This record gives sequence, structure tokens and C-alpha cells, in this order.
Amino acid sequence: MKRCPQCLFIYPESDQRCDFDNTPLVAVKDSEIDAATKPPRRRNKTMPIVIAVAVVAAMVSFAVYRFGNKNEQPPAPMPVVVAESLPEAPVPTPSPSPSVSPSPSPKASPERLATSHTKSSLNPISTGTGTKQRKAIILLTDGGKIDADEVWRTRDGVWYRRNGLVTLLKHGRVKSIVNQ
Repeated sequence: MKRCPQCLFIYPESDQRCDFDNTPLVAVKDSEIDAATKPPRRRNKTMPIVIAVAVVAAMVSFAVYRFGNKNEQPPAPMPVVVAESLPEAPVPTPSPSPSVSPSPSPKASPERLATSHTKSSLNPISTGTGTKQRKAIILLTDGGKIDADEVWRTRDGVWYRRNGLVTLLKHGRVKSIVNQ
């Protein structure tokens, strides 16, 4: 093999001059060509260092995130909103039922129309089985309290009535019930 001393380009044995700069070619051994064409092998020592620095940085940032917020205070308990109490509506007294006449009348009486199913009631909602309590204070787990007109427990939770409004509390929110 031959090589140009100027541009170091390699040529076959049959060529005499370099095609690029017209310099006479020099004969070289194959071992010199192999040594010149292969770049020296360098070990890349920076990659393990970069990986180690990245791992340490990740561990430090995780530790700051996990243990850095220890002085935060727990969230404040939610306040219990108490609605303004409304005056209770008077309960109408039942009117005496009309007497039955011996002969039926073809016209419907006005009293009969008034006893249809459109009548409202101020009585508490029927909850089936369950123990009912009168006038109680419900103590909540977050420290709040509710004054209730009526309280009863069911499988779903603790129901209470206050000023005609019936509400359900889950068992986990109720600490205790104090009867009055």
C-alpha cells in the first residue's frame, strides 16, 4: 500500500502520485496503516460520574420533598354553618269529620275535596325502625356541635331534624349524642 505524505490518503501499489495534490506516494506497511486509521481507544470516565451525580440529586430532591414540609399545620376544621331559625308554623287542629247522611248525594262536598292527598304535614319523616331521641346535641368528631330538635340512628348514619329540616350525618362524623 502507498500513502500520500501530504493528505495521508491511501492508494494501491499501482499508483505513483496523489490525485489531490500531485505529491509522489510513499510505500508504507499494513501495520502502520492500521495504527493510523484506528483512533486510540479512550475510556469514557465521565458517564459513570454523570450517572452518580444524577442519582444523588434525585435522592436529595426526594428527601427535601418528603421530609421538608414537617412544620406545616394540619388544615383547620370546617366551621359548622348554623342557619337562622324560623318561627314554627302553627299546627292546624283537625276539623270534625262530616256526618254520613242516609242518602248519598251526587255532588262532591267541598270538605271531601279538601281531604285529598295534597295536604302537608309538619310531622317528622318516618324512618322505619330505629331509636328516636328528643332534643339532643350532636357532638362531631371535628369539635363542632349541632343542636337538634330530634335525633335518630339508622344503618345509613345519624339523622337529625332541626327547624323542620332533616339531615343525614355519616357515622364517622358523629362523636356522640347528648340527650337533653
